[in-house]
Amino acid sequence: MKIPERLAWTIDRLSIVGDETILEIGGGRGIAAALVLSKLTTGRLVGIDRSDTAIEAAHALNEVDERTGRLGLVHTSIENFGAGADRFDIAFAINVNLFWIDAPAALKTIRGLLKPGGRLVLAYEPPSAGQIEAIIARLRDNLETAGWQIQRTDAAEHAPLLLMVAIPL
Repeated sequence: MKIPERLAWTIDRLSIVGDETILEIGGGRGIAAALVLSKLTTGRLVGIDRSDTAIEAAHALNEVDERTGRLGLVHTSIENFGAGADRFDIAFAINVNLFWIDAPAALKTIRGLLKPGGRLVLAYEPPSAGQIEAIIARLRDNLETAGWQIQRTDAAEHAPLLLMVAIPL
């Protein structure tokens, strides 16, 4: 299976230690989940997506990890996600436009899902590198308006890839 560069690049920058509880928002077909699971030792991943087709593909790709309890997959949106007692060290999303469209509602929900010291990681692969600065400005505005602090912003030198790490204030 060919792994898209944006997924490998992002997962490498999550700084996974191995014992974290991680939430993937808009996980798609489960490729990023497989990459995260390869880095977890005692940790657990929960992946959510609004697409039933995507969740079914993620089930098929990561069936063993789901059976052993290392992975939970849920067909839902972030605003409707019921995490129960789960709280997350890392919440991440790759190419999820939700943070442009309805950022306040999503960011409020995520804030309640993070453990103390937890972080949100947003990654994007725009069609061209010329769009990166506008995306950074929009994300920064949405995050800061919703009471988040930007910890770090990374851009790849070789491709139009952007990553932003934020923590709730």
